[in-house]
Parts: sequence; structure tokens; C-alpha cells
Amino acid sequence: MTEQIKWDAPAHFVEIDGNPVPPRAAIGMHQMRDGKMLRGAVFHPEGKPRGTLVLMTGYSEFIEKYFETIGDFTSHGFVVVMPEWRGHGLSEGDGIEPTRLHLKNFDTNVEDLEDRWEKLVAPLPKPHVGLAHSMGGQISLRAIHAHPEWLSALAQCAPMHRLPIPAHLMVIARAISGFYRLLGKADRWNPFQGVAERPGDAASNNVTTDFERFTRTGKLYVSAPQLQVNGASLGWFAAADKAMADSRRVAFLKAIETPLFIASAGQEMLVDNDAHAHVIAHVQNGSGKTYADGMHELMMEKDALRQTFITDVLAFFDGLT
Repeated sequence: MTEQIKWDAPAHFVEIDGNPVPPRAAIGMHQMRDGKMLRGAVFHPEGKPRGTLVLMTGYSEFIEKYFETIGDFTSHGFVVVMPEWRGHGLSEGDGIEPTRLHLKNFDTNVEDLEDRWEKLVAPLPKPHVGLAHSMGGQISLRAIHAHPEWLSALAQCAPMHRLPIPAHLMVIARAISGFYRLLGKADRWNPFQGVAERPGDAASNNVTTDFERFTRTGKLYVSAPQLQVNGASLGWFAAADKAMADSRRVAFLKAIETPLFIASAGQEMLVDNDAHAHVIAHVQNGSGKTYADGMHELMMEKDALRQTFITDVLAFFDGLT
């Protein structure tokens, strides 16, 4: 039951027409070890639950973007719990500019999961399984490496295990970000990424072929501008780059025991699909599938494609729990 969760402070949902808050929901804040307050939410199914799905979002995402997907999984009997990431949604961040992500160490995200696990996830029905998108895929991979007891299975959607940036440009980017970190100026906009314009143009977006779902997210940005992440700092880029390199090491991957399913998008533009194959090849129990017509955000894709993905994830969980 939702009353099992003890919050450190109240919080609220952002609601717009066409994106209602799912029923049987609870939301609140938890305090991290450094004092930052991060949102979390829990959504219960109707009837007795079959387990708990830990839904972990990607870069620039937030709880409300996943209301539709939450409904998909609660309708199949899962409690869905969402720990919002530092600097995302209505959770506090480390950057000077509120819409710019900044981190000194990418494992701060794993520490934030540790600080909430006993409060937010542990009280909920077992088995616990995970579904992580993009940046959440990188965080979740590191989390199951450090805490193999947390999840019975983990599915990842277009996880951020490497960026599709040419090697010579990565050398330049690392040199510049390293220089700014030495100067104590790492919390600056990353010039290789630029500053995003929200809500963005559906016709030229690089994440989904479903313009209606893309536009729905844009309406949330307009309704509550504090939800926006418009870019990342040089420090965030350096921290993420180091984390991705570390987690691609064969020794790191071979230590991962949790069954892992990786979904890759055939029309991917934001992450490197070859890194997905590398991860699958070296973890102890890895499998994957490429969705040829899909772009980066498979859970925000057109109905038939996203339903195929969700069905595959459910089948993966059914085979292991």
C-alpha cells in the first residue's frame, strides 16, 4: 500500500489535459545524503500486485512523461515506482543554472538510489524488476553491479552505454572539459551539445516518429517550465563519459549477475547501438532485440511499436520471475 512509503517532504504532480495522473498514485520527496530533495512516486495496480517495476527515466525526463507507460504496467499487475533523478523534473540539482544538468561524479545518481531504496522500493511487493531508458540505463547498469540483490531482472531501452561521437571529436571534448574542470569552471554549458529549445519541433525531432506523443511532452514543458532540462554542463559530460567507459570494461560487465535485456532502436541517433551488443556479449545473462523502425524513445513511439516493446519486456520478466 502507498502508506508504507514514508516521505521526507510533500511533492506534487504536474497535470495537463490529455495526460492525467494514473489512479492509486502517491508522490513525495526524499532527502539525499547531501541534503538535496528528490521526488519519487508510486502507482498501484487494481487488485493484488504481481511485483514491483522500478521505472528509471532518461536524460531530461521526469515522472509525468511516463504516465501512459505507468498505466501499461499497472494494468499488468505491477506496482510502478519512479525515483526521479537529481536535476530532473521537480527534483533539486547541482547546477548553478536550474535547467542545466551538472555532476562531478556520475555515481552520485547511484548514491541517490541507495539513499532511497529502503524508503521507496524495499517496502513494495517483490519480485522487484527494473526498466530503464537511455541515461537511466547507464545508472541502472552501475546500480546492479554494486547491488546485485536489488533486482530480479533489468530491461533497458536504448541505454546510454556509449555516445555516437567520432573518436577524434571525443578527444577534443575530453580535453576541453578536463581543462575547465581544472579551472573550477565545469558548470558551464557544453559547447558540443548546445542549449535545447523547448518544447521543440515535432517534425524535426530525433527521438520518436510519434509526433502526438512528442507534442504531449512539449505541453508539459510549457505548462511547468521547471521540468525543463535544456542541456548539460562540461562537468556532467566528463562524468558521464568516464562512467560509460568504466562500465564498458569487460571485467566490470562479467561481474553483472542480474538478467539483462537491452532494446535497441533501429533509427537510433543519440546512443551507440554497438555498445549494446558489447554489453550483452559480456554480462553473465544478457539478451537483446533491435526494433528496426523505432527511434530512441521506444516507449514514446507509435502504438504498434511501443506495444511490441512492452510485450517483449513483460515476456522477459515472465521468464525470470
